[in-house]
Amino acid sequence: MESTISHAVYYTPPKVSYCDEGGVISRHVVLHVIYFPAMKTANAKLLRMLVHLDAQYEAARKILYGILHFATTNHHWEVQFTDRELPYGNLSFYRDWKPDAIITDCRCHTIDNAAFTATSGRAAVFVNTTPPRGWRRPCAVLESDNAQIGKTAAAFFLHKKLANFAYIGDANPRSWDKARYEAFSESIGAADATVHCFSKPTESSWATHEKTIAGWLKSLPMPCGVFAAYDIRGKHILDACRFAGLSVPEQIQVLGVDDETHICEQTVPTLSSIAPDYEAGGFAAAEFLDGVLRGSERRRMAEGRPRHIAFGIRGVVERMSTTDIYGTAQRITAAKKFIRQYATTQIGVGDVAAAVGVSPRVLQRNFRAVTGTTILDAIQEVRLEKAKSLLRKTTIPVNNLATFCGFSSPSHLKRLFKARLGTTMSAWRTGTSHLS
Repeated sequence: MESTISHAVYYTPPKVSYCDEGGVISRHVVLHVIYFPAMKTANAKLLRMLVHLDAQYEAARKILYGILHFATTNHHWEVQFTDRELPYGNLSFYRDWKPDAIITDCRCHTIDNAAFTATSGRAAVFVNTTPPRGWRRPCAVLESDNAQIGKTAAAFFLHKKLANFAYIGDANPRSWDKARYEAFSESIGAADATVHCFSKPTESSWATHEKTIAGWLKSLPMPCGVFAAYDIRGKHILDACRFAGLSVPEQIQVLGVDDETHICEQTVPTLSSIAPDYEAGGFAAAEFLDGVLRGSERRRMAEGRPRHIAFGIRGVVERMSTTDIYGTAQRITAAKKFIRQYATTQIGVGDVAAAVGVSPRVLQRNFRAVTGTTILDAIQEVRLEKAKSLLRKTTIPVNNLATFCGFSSPSHLKRLFKARLGTTMSAWRTGTSHLS
């Protein structure tokens, strides 16, 4: 006999609101009641979906939320969730249940192939991984829009008025890692800047790896925005900054990906992160499988060729790792830009401070804290680079170069050149003449 439920009542979690009643703050609990239309509960063929994700990551739990949201609005689906660490995490446990489809983030070589074949049903969605070799059933690969993530990170740091940028990827680079880096680097390049990329690590222990990261961070021009491929990598950067004695966010600003709150809210300082729309991704994965098993999607697919499903981002969740409350990083970036533009016009510390809009004393303190050098050192460095360029590319007499470089006298330039480079200007010109 077929039976139906005439109506179902579901209570969503209570929401708390506050209002001012005559100067008294009152607390009201608002219960939302949702009525669903009648649905059949017997003699209806349910489609079975097995979700096999690594639940230690918040991203996986958000994908599951999207899948379950799809199932609550499409009552012909039954969803079971399993994980390697759960009591019922073995795929063999679901062999007799005979799923119609599976959503998994496991690389197939890491699991029991026989159990996977028996539980993968008629279609599958692979999350951030590819189908096994020889796969012939309808399938899709689900991943975030990595190009959009890279572009968002670049736009975020550029909005901060930073001029120096860096990227640190996964210890074992993958396609999504490469896509994020390339989009980030391309967007930064369009703004006439370059990206310093951390090379693939070779260390076998965290102690040595942390030292390597710390050394790389200290070599970066500062202030610098560092984009980490994902939140755990962002935490590595923050830990290495503490190890190296670098100030966040004044010297280094760090942005991760995934918005794993159990990580981002517990780092020192808290970690800003790009939040992909994992819930939308889970919903899209379930919707794809529904289309395959009910016929509409199957007709549009070539057998065995995976459909690519990319989901966007919800936005950037900014926390303290990029929140420069006092504007120190932005101030130093502006000062360095002014110095690069006007160092050869005999500017001084007071001129730089006036251009930035703070007192010379404050700027001096901030500049040394962030860059490790003084404003005067930065000015002289630009002037010396100009002098070297003129020595290499022109035949202007040595005694006439000072006026082109911002020095008050030829003797001042000669003394500083000899002190910094250990040779005279004439000898340097002779030694580099073959490079012209």
